[in-house]
Amino acid sequence: MNTTSNSRILLGTTIYSFTNEWQSRRFTLDQVIEKVAELGVGPGLEMVGFQSIRGFPAISDEFAGHFRTLVERLGLKPTSLSGNADLGRYPDRLMTPDEMVAYIGGQIEAAGKLGFPVLRIQFVSGEVLERLLPTAERARVQVACEMHSPMTPSHPPVVEVLEVRSRTGSPYVGLVPDFSSSMTRPPERYWSWLRQAGAPDALIEAAGEIWHSDAPNADKFAALARAAQQNDASPAVSGMLNGVMTMFAHMPVSAWREVLPYARHIHGKFYHVDESGNEPSIPYPQIIGLLKESGYSGSISAEWEGHAFASEPGESFGEVQRWHAMVKRLLAS
Repeated sequence: MNTTSNSRILLGTTIYSFTNEWQSRRFTLDQVIEKVAELGVGPGLEMVGFQSIRGFPAISDEFAGHFRTLVERLGLKPTSLSGNADLGRYPDRLMTPDEMVAYIGGQIEAAGKLGFPVLRIQFVSGEVLERLLPTAERARVQVACEMHSPMTPSHPPVVEVLEVRSRTGSPYVGLVPDFSSSMTRPPERYWSWLRQAGAPDALIEAAGEIWHSDAPNADKFAALARAAQQNDASPAVSGMLNGVMTMFAHMPVSAWREVLPYARHIHGKFYHVDESGNEPSIPYPQIIGLLKESGYSGSISAEWEGHAFASEPGESFGEVQRWHAMVKRLLAS
């Protein structure tokens, strides 16, 4: 295991971090997975089913056998398969509970067939989650909802997941916390992306002040809309601006204590590891310290989301390597 001597945390990488390289078709799926081993950023391996596997969640025996053989040969360990709830996949209506159970159930079976112990999905109703448990138990796959920015442990969907866990006592339901929940500031890469789209510095300054305020999120969105109007922002920039509230949150690190008992996997979200070996926008020392103190023994994937903004081809590889160096240092301290 790629861990330090004083930690049982399994480090790895989600190949979602290599989205730009994948979408450019410079790499096949096998080559992207091989890159994880080549760069030394395993042994944990996470991938997004609908992004990486044609026809997902249908998995042929041939594909499953090839995948398992490849992962074993490379010394990698599947940690989490990212699925989708896709409640609004029909243009005229939301999916019914029966449809949700069938749709996600197929993804659970795919995860089990590929050897992933966790299927990460978005939040679904407690009814759907509870009805998925027999499938999860047969496949030996935990269904884990992602607690991503701007959610906190007190958000109703998070509370509902924990209620299902408490009521059923099943270890096959849980959470995937994401480091985006606890940020100290939006990443500079995001502001640069807005500037390139035409956002003036005055608007960026206003957005930063709004993000740092303690106002309710609804009030922040309204304030962002006013700031965009006052600065004559284009509709495109106005839409991009809302990402400051949906992608980055500043939940206190201490709040992680409430959800860690229900987590088997964590998304180590990051945007840039600088020359000093630190992530400027996320308090990694404090979060990793709390994980160590709490005795967390699951897996963490390096999840570089800098590709969502402007990036250079191949940039993700160095970023993910620097993330691993940073986290290993923090785990060993």
